[in-house]
Amino acid sequence: MTQPVGRRAPRPLVLLAAAAVAAGVTMTAVGAWRTGVSWDETYHVVRMRNYLDSGWYLLDGDLLGDEPGSWEDQRYVYGPATMGLAHLWSMLWGVEGSGQVSASAEAFAVRHLVVVGLSLAGVAAAATTTRLLTRQWSWAVVTAGVLVALPTWTGHAMFNVKDVPVATGYALVTLGVAVVHLTSRRTLQMAGAATLVAGIVLAVGTRPGIWPGIVLAGTPAVLVALRARDVRRLATLLGAVAVACAALLLLYPDAFRDPVDALLGSALESSRYGGTPGNWWYLPLFLLIELPTLHLLLGALGTVVALRLLRHGALPERTRVVVVMVLLQAFALPVVAVLRESNLYNGLRQLLFAAPALAVLVTLGIRALLADSPGRSAPVRRAAPVLVGLAFVGPLVAQAQLFPYNYAYSSVPANALAPLAADRGRAWEVPTDYWRTSVRELAPDIPQGGLAVCSPSYDDEDRFVPYSHEGHQDCATDLIGPLSPYDDQRAATWSQDPTDFLAVDAGTEFVGDNCERLAEVTRRLYWRTVTMSYVARCDLVLEPYPSEGLTFTGAGTGGAVLLTGWSSHRAEPGIGLVHESGSLGVTLPERLREAPLALRVTLTDDTAAGDLQLWANGVQVPVEADGDDVLRADLGTDVAEAYGDGRLVLTFVQPAPTGEIRLTALRLEATS
Repeated sequence: MTQPVGRRAPRPLVLLAAAAVAAGVTMTAVGAWRTGVSWDETYHVVRMRNYLDSGWYLLDGDLLGDEPGSWEDQRYVYGPATMGLAHLWSMLWGVEGSGQVSASAEAFAVRHLVVVGLSLAGVAAAATTTRLLTRQWSWAVVTAGVLVALPTWTGHAMFNVKDVPVATGYALVTLGVAVVHLTSRRTLQMAGAATLVAGIVLAVGTRPGIWPGIVLAGTPAVLVALRARDVRRLATLLGAVAVACAALLLLYPDAFRDPVDALLGSALESSRYGGTPGNWWYLPLFLLIELPTLHLLLGALGTVVALRLLRHGALPERTRVVVVMVLLQAFALPVVAVLRESNLYNGLRQLLFAAPALAVLVTLGIRALLADSPGRSAPVRRAAPVLVGLAFVGPLVAQAQLFPYNYAYSSVPANALAPLAADRGRAWEVPTDYWRTSVRELAPDIPQGGLAVCSPSYDDEDRFVPYSHEGHQDCATDLIGPLSPYDDQRAATWSQDPTDFLAVDAGTEFVGDNCERLAEVTRRLYWRTVTMSYVARCDLVLEPYPSEGLTFTGAGTGGAVLLTGWSSHRAEPGIGLVHESGSLGVTLPERLREAPLALRVTLTDDTAAGDLQLWANGVQVPVEADGDDVLRADLGTDVAEAYGDGRLVLTFVQPAPTGEIRLTALRLEATS
């Protein structure tokens, strides 16, 4: 396993790897233009708008004026580096203007191309690192083929504005440090320093919490330079870091003007994201699920090879330092995440930065497997090329089946066990299109009209409820949802009933017990058909009306009864109308179903109610003032029971707004 570094890769393997690169790059580029919008992209549009307006790369609810609110404890998790590149690129395409960040379908597709370009830079960085280790470009081609054959990499390379840039940035840091460390030519050292600067700015400028990994990547080379008193190399490395820090300060001054807060805050905030601990077994489990099995085995073999190269001194000392950097990129932070039981979620995408290093290790494993060994039996020698070929062909075939949702891949063992796991309940399902990009393909089959809820929540009776954890907005118009850029493509019709709503869900076969599936997007994964997304017609399920009445606060109190059209902010009282109308709904208790009802709505003191109208279960009812900040309406029993099962839907309409309407409380009382 410790062969000389100069041995070339077999020609058939190089041709196969080159074909894999061509297939993977083609799928990435075409898929980026065809795929829909994902969870994170919409949020990052909001963040980028706020960055251009206020200087802070945060969401609307995180800001109090132009500064982070006192409640905000995630201010250093993300940075604007990648979205800044995408904004400049979009202006060149003409889909955005200066200071404008578009949420149109074309703008999202154009931004996808930036992610594609960054992913290709990551492939090139991993391949060049292999070239430095093996001194052969043939093995570099193999590394590139291994990385694009990885479905998680190629799938996310079509759209992921967070994790792909961080992975590429990390790979560029490893490569840049390696070039400075290995070469004595000043021009190459300066090229390595420039690569290091680009990697730091891209990775830390997109996800600041990755900085401990960046420090680890450069530490071995810095220690060697210190021990050898190599002032020039040390100055080059530290100078590149200084330039990168200055660039980060220029890019995001509000965050990086206090570097200690930014560095400590980003690391701590990222490790405790979501406020809940994870499980140590999460990462090992998803390695088995999301990585092709042969990639996993060859990566393990490559890790053994790398450790033996370090132990037996088969490489020059300077080259061994590069091997250490690759191992650190692949294992250091993932091992820390397991030991700390960090809150990892959505599979392996948060650890995508390890994929380029994994590709290098897989290449070392392939190299060892194909090496001539006197003690190896003939059957093993004949099987080795077949296994290596399957490591490329198998995942690429699966990606072609899933295209453009390549990230929905699961390994052959996981695919075989997935139906059995799903039978145990939704929590056991192997996810498919968690990212919801297939909603674009589904859009023509989503009926027009009616309330559409994307990724609906469900209650204790496994029924879908008409809101998601993202918020209480109609997904057809909600900027954060996956449907609004493609709402104009909806062409299907349905016999709409006011007690029905549309549920659009992705990544699961689960359908609420109160729903009937209308249409779906499916793909084949080897021998099995899997659902990417679907739209269902659901019977309206509403929250029970509480005996103490409803109180609304900017912190989310009372939010479960909101249907669509409302906004809230921690710095403001109550809930406010987003546009002209907003709806909320409750299920009445038995005591309120048999008598006429009096409705009292409390407004904020500075609300200008104007010509506010009220509709109850589809019927307009008169509204009258009862003091300065209270509105009153009477509901007859025929109105209250119009939707059946005690359901009461209230819609507030202000056709000609005279000021913002904000509700703080709502009470229902029987009048007889």
